[in-house]
Amino acid sequence: MRFSGIVIAALGAVAVSAALLAPHIQGRQYKTTASQRLSLQWLRGNSSLPKVLVLYTGGTIAGGSIYGALDDTQYGQLSLTGEQIIARNPYLLNHTQLAVSNWTSSEGSTGTSDSLVMNMTRFAHDALCSEDSDIDGAIYTHGTNSLEETAFLLDLLVNCGKPIVGVGAMRPWTHLSFDGDANFFDGAVLAAHPDARNRGVMVAFNSRIIPGFWVTKQYSTNPDAFGATATGDLGAFINNKPYFYNTPSQPNAKHQFSLSLISNSSFSPSLPKVDILYAARQFSGKLVLDAYSDGASGVVIAGTGNGGIPNGQEEIALALEKGLQIVVGTRSPFGPSTPSRVPTYAKSGFVHVVQARIMLQLAIASGYTMNDTIVLFEKGLRDAIGQPFVPAV
Repeated sequence: MRFSGIVIAALGAVAVSAALLAPHIQGRQYKTTASQRLSLQWLRGNSSLPKVLVLYTGGTIAGGSIYGALDDTQYGQLSLTGEQIIARNPYLLNHTQLAVSNWTSSEGSTGTSDSLVMNMTRFAHDALCSEDSDIDGAIYTHGTNSLEETAFLLDLLVNCGKPIVGVGAMRPWTHLSFDGDANFFDGAVLAAHPDARNRGVMVAFNSRIIPGFWVTKQYSTNPDAFGATATGDLGAFINNKPYFYNTPSQPNAKHQFSLSLISNSSFSPSLPKVDILYAARQFSGKLVLDAYSDGASGVVIAGTGNGGIPNGQEEIALALEKGLQIVVGTRSPFGPSTPSRVPTYAKSGFVHVVQARIMLQLAIASGYTMNDTIVLFEKGLRDAIGQPFVPAV
């Protein structure tokens, strides 16, 4: 596995000893900062500028093509480091101080490994939320195929008010109109901006500020690839400076999970296995039982309409008896999966199925029962429509 020294230090940084935080040297007590404790090396032009941590995971923003400046589908043979991405833009260090923490690995990526993205989340929480933190915000580079998943996970687990911004690119850096430089610059400036606090995770893409809780990839190749499944953009970049449409707020459907509780669960350092199934005519409930047999702790079903399942109710009931947790969303790109009057499994409300999978993983790792999970996903919407759910004792 090819981790940088920063990452190796990060894996043990969650439980830093008091002696390390306040070493005694020649009779005097010196307290370190998070930057010193995590061995972060700051690239700076001015030491008074905001400090923004760069969680580098690669992605298209770091990828190049040997096939020329018109290729934006067959790239990946060339790559940039996080430091090289920063060096491409001479304006960055006029606005921020930047330190790169490398989260690439030859054995997987944050798009394929729950354990790797959870370790990065623990590192980000320690860097931003510890008492000795001297860091103002963070950005993470990411492959766009799963950028939304990492945004949602971070949004539910890192909640100390400091901004985290997801950035990426739809075109390789060898392309004649590479979009990654602008997205990276916008993300860094956004993470450093005082008005970005208390808004949760955000994504800076194509001059748009998109909420991390609702963000999803809506177009497979277009530079304007991302949008929100509910609400809308939080703001826009004007002259590469963030402008917010509203004062800070949080989604009603958002739940802040305990990172320490999940890190101490039996699933750590990873997360419970949760599969996504797509419902259509002739849907087979056997798929749900197969997921359970394959080790899944939960299943999210992309249901028809507002959360319908055409067939397979008997198999679903059997899977629930066996202890599988089930959440049903909608395969539609927008709109809710609405609660049943007498639920046996959870409906995801306005939470998209990809995000619902992550919320279910965190719920199971936190020790939730099926009834707890129903309340987690449904309470806000049930309160609004006057259909309370009271679990049987």
